[in-house]
Amino acid sequence: MNHQISHDERHLLSAAAELVVDSQFGSTAMLQRKLSIGFATAARLMDTLHEMGVVGPAVNGARDVLMRPADLPHLHATLTSR
Repeated sequence: MNHQISHDERHLLSAAAELVVDSQFGSTAMLQRKLSIGFATAARLMDTLHEMGVVGPAVNGARDVLMRPADLPHLHATLTSR
């Protein structure tokens, strides 16, 4: 990632990653609904998840999920070390 993220952003990013990886479906609209956040925040989260290698590029509004649920502990550890 190109920038430091705050504790609140890290918590939201962790929740977003868990939703996307557990459901194996990644979209901005899904994050908006499940996390009760606005479009700009959801889009930024999806872009960050893409930078982290959790999801692929957007295709027709959705993204391929590149991680499996077994990868979540490593991802959470990476987020908490930032």
